[in-house]
Order: sequence, then C-alpha cells, then structure tokens
Amino acid sequence: MAKSANRLDVPLETFSKVVASIYDCALDPNRWQETLGMVVVLSESAGSNFNVVDYLNRRNEVTFYVGIDEHYVQLHEEKYGAMNPHFGPLQLLPVGTVVTSAMLVDEHELHESKFYKEFMRPLRIRDSIGFNVLKTKHRLGVLAFLRSESQGPYGEAEIRLLTLLVPHVCRSMAISDALNLKTIRSDALETTLDALASGVYLTDRQGHITYMNRAAERQAKTSTALRIVNDRLTAVDHAAQVALAKAIAEATVDETEVPTGGISIALPAGEDVGLVATLLPLNRGERQDLGGSFAATAAIFVQDPVIVPPLPGEAFAKLYGLTGSELRVLLAMSPVLSVKEAAEMLGIGETTTKTHLQHIFAKTNTSKQTELMNLFMSSAPPVNAPMT
Repeated sequence: MAKSANRLDVPLETFSKVVASIYDCALDPNRWQETLGMVVVLSESAGSNFNVVDYLNRRNEVTFYVGIDEHYVQLHEEKYGAMNPHFGPLQLLPVGTVVTSAMLVDEHELHESKFYKEFMRPLRIRDSIGFNVLKTKHRLGVLAFLRSESQGPYGEAEIRLLTLLVPHVCRSMAISDALNLKTIRSDALETTLDALASGVYLTDRQGHITYMNRAAERQAKTSTALRIVNDRLTAVDHAAQVALAKAIAEATVDETEVPTGGISIALPAGEDVGLVATLLPLNRGERQDLGGSFAATAAIFVQDPVIVPPLPGEAFAKLYGLTGSELRVLLAMSPVLSVKEAAEMLGIGETTTKTHLQHIFAKTNTSKQTELMNLFMSSAPPVNAPMT
C-alpha cells in the first residue's frame, strides 16, 4: 500500500470490505478476530487489541488480540493492564475520539513506567492508536492498534483512516451490545427485542413493517419525527423520508449489491428533539438468522440521541478537574490500597504517586485518604450531560 507523509492510500474496494466485515461482527462477535486482522493490514500496524472491561467488577468481558503472543496477552490481563498509563486519560474521552499514545501520555513519563519497561519494551511496541468504542455506566470498550519499533509512529494519515472507521465500529458494537447476542438466536428473540430502549422496526422487501418492539410502538404514538403510514415507517421531514425510503429500498436488492454498512439517518422533529435511525440490511450471512422468523430484510433501530452516562471515575474527574494521571491514582487507591501499593500496581514511583495524591487532595478539598475515598464513593455527576 502506497503511503505519503500526509496520505494513506486505501482502495475503495478494500475499505468497503473492511466496513462490511465490521457490520457482520454485530451479529457474530467472533468475527472480530478476522476483522481486526483486516484493519491491522489497512493501517499498516503490527497488532491490535480489543477489550470490553466490566468496570464495576474489574474483569474483561470481551478480549481479542492480533499479532501479540498469548503469553503477553495473559500478562496484560493478570498484571500489566492495571499499570497501563493510557487508561486514565482514555476514560475522559468521548466514544470515537481517535488518539495516539503521545496524545494521552507524556513520552518521558511513559518510558519511565513499569508498564513500558516490562511490557511494551519486550514486545518492541513503538506506538499505539485507538479509541473508545463503548462507554456505559459500568463498562468501557477500547480498540487499539500497535506499531513495532521498526515501523515508526502513527501520523495524521492513520488518524484520518481510523476516524473514517469509527462510526461503523461504534455502531456495530452498539447494536451487538443492545441485542445481547448471547440470547439473540434463542426462542426469546421477541422478548429480547421488547426489552430494548431503542425502537426496532423490521421491514420486508416491500418496506412493510413485519414487527415492532414495544419501544417502537411508543415512538409511533408519541414522536413528532416519524409515523406509520400504510404499514410503512415514514419520516415527517421530507428530506429524511427520501433518505429513509432509499435506504430501505437498497436493503432489499440482490445480496451482491446490498450496502453492507449500517446507514444512519437523522429524523428531525421541528422544534422538538428528533430521532436517529440506523438501518442494517438483514439479507446476507449471519444477519439472515435475525430476520428469518419475521420475513424481514432490514432492521431499523430508532432512538433519541444517546448521551452516554459517564463512568464513575470519569464523572468524578470532570467534577473536580482531575487529570488523566490523577484519575489513575485515584482509581488504583479506590480499593483502599496504600500509596505504596497503588504505586506498585501502577508501575510508577511512590514519590510520583504522592504528588498526584496531593494534587487530588487540593482539588477535592480533602486531606486524608479515607476522606477522599468516602467522597469518591458517594459522589454523583454534578449535572446531567447537555443534550446535543
């Protein structure tokens, strides 16, 4: 693949295949392994890791690695993941913001950390690039790519490339997460869909609605952004209706021509808050299992613009203006670890840990670790996130 300093040349056909594979992961998460490999090649990386962490219970829910020895995968999960200096700053970023290692952590601080000396350096990792793919109240999903020392750092071209992939990855992950794929192929499919907060409309080849979940029924009765006309989902806004009708029509054509990427369409509602519709074709591969029992060729997910609730640490950090490094120290100490124990866990010096702790005390108007921990455990976000 030819690459200049400011441009990463990617054939459209290759890019489209990667996007198609990303959406197939929505209904078959095991395909992430293959898909990550495709993006590794596309971004000229040496490896990749994709983790979804249960923040509340401190355990990994989803883990995929490409180009990394299993020995180091285990080491990261058991020991070095807690030391990763990128984790704190990454928590403060919105879903989909692409960043490199240098954008998160000072290079000198990184190279002095135990995480770098004992984990990154033996693997000859030169740089990393990635973004949050999922953030809920208790969970954080991160997708990252790695370059070796022989490859050099990531640049603007790679940031632009991943930025193009971000909406597809995040949308696929959101659909997969919402549908709870562990049960989606069971007899409880209808019950599963009814439990979703998003409206789900399944349509046939003529665009007629073959199924609506309970949230969709409520939307159809109360929303000023859409309505049901002749058993078809219709947008009130003319331009949105044209786009929606076109997307549904394209989802019913021959499998070789169907657009494999999910399509997002804004549904304005005048002065009221509008909705966002995401259309996913169901007439290929694993997706046929979802719509088969309903004779559906497309699934349309309709929801209010989602403001993701912040993780507990993120909310606290924003409330008191903590830096990413200070947040890491706070989270390390939250299980009531001593300064020395927290420093060892994070792989940084005890003096550095004490300095961060003093800054946290000053910002939170506390003076003791017990006082700080009580404040941290009882705090809530100061205000609701603004609607955008």
